[in-house]
Amino acid sequence: MVHTLKHNSMPMKSSHIVAEPKPKILLISNEVMHYRVSVYNYFHRRLREQGFEFSVIANRLQKESQKAPEFEMREVPFSFFAYRRAILEARPAVVILFLHLKDLMIWPLIHWMKLRGIPFAFWTKGGNWDAKDSKQRYEMFNYVHGMSKALILYADACKDYIKPKYHSKAFVANNTVNFEDYPAVDLTKAEIKQEFGIPFKKVVLFMGRMGAGGGRKRVDHLIDVFRDVRDDIGLVLVGSGLTGELKARLNARNTMYLGEVQDPQNLQISKLCKMADVCAIPGHVGLGINQAFYWGLPVITEEDNHPPEICYLKPGRNGFIVPRNDLAALRERILQLIDDDELRAEFSSNARQDIMRQASIEAMFSGFKACVEFLTAGNGSKALVRESNPAVEAR
Repeated sequence: MVHTLKHNSMPMKSSHIVAEPKPKILLISNEVMHYRVSVYNYFHRRLREQGFEFSVIANRLQKESQKAPEFEMREVPFSFFAYRRAILEARPAVVILFLHLKDLMIWPLIHWMKLRGIPFAFWTKGGNWDAKDSKQRYEMFNYVHGMSKALILYADACKDYIKPKYHSKAFVANNTVNFEDYPAVDLTKAEIKQEFGIPFKKVVLFMGRMGAGGGRKRVDHLIDVFRDVRDDIGLVLVGSGLTGELKARLNARNTMYLGEVQDPQNLQISKLCKMADVCAIPGHVGLGINQAFYWGLPVITEEDNHPPEICYLKPGRNGFIVPRNDLAALRERILQLIDDDELRAEFSSNARQDIMRQASIEAMFSGFKACVEFLTAGNGSKALVRESNPAVEAR
């Protein structure tokens, strides 16, 4: 929906025409991760083209973030009263909630906005993908789904967690990162290996926060596999959280730990992705699969309670999924792709094509925009024009 500026048709004493403010889309979020800044910068630019303003209020911006927000960004510690005041002051047309159910502020906030008549959407995976069989969590999520005027989903598969009666107000914005901000890498594989001191002929790359979620990435499985792999194949580990115990188990002959690799242009991690031959993330793949596929890296993982991004992996086409905790099968699939250049090239091409088709930043934005248009249609944006006194109402 494109919002045009409206002019006063009555005679004016002044030659100046005052335009109505653009409708504001307010995103209320928990910690804004570094990769989300680029996503929201893109949303900000595209929404402005559509006649909207986009702003974010969050409890914090990840301190490691090195890319500056182009959108209006405020950091406000979580408090229902503080966020109620912030919403009243912002007078948004639409509020998008990007919060966990454990962010307790969400519960009074959704009821207050419902009573206030402020249209809001819940940006969600639909349920808890780490506890798929939890009836309690299913009902809690669906209570919020029912309170929300619309839902934004990470993937179409998220509908499995949503009661059918809410499907008509659900919009899919396939979760991704902003590939348009990724740099071109002109160096060859050999030049990149020389820069990082990587001596291996073929490289398996792991990317991710190794300590997150109690080690749910299962990097220990890769470490154990590479204790018994020939030395011309190397494992390169990138990310934070490798424990002292796991460091002691590394096979120094064929495993390198580079730690966390970040820069504003994502240049260093992009170099490593271009240099590698295969990506292996045994558990909880997350957005690492998007990054790997963008650089044409086939992905190998295990059966697990993966987040929605696992939907991008098509076994036998752009990667493999092996049985959980089956290290022999994990090793077999790694060696298969490393040693079969023709198969690896086919998987690589498929990975790049698939992710660009399913998870471009524009595809993600299209789902987000469709939700915004749904929320602002008709009288859905009445909260924008209603006069209010935040100082009084926030008391």
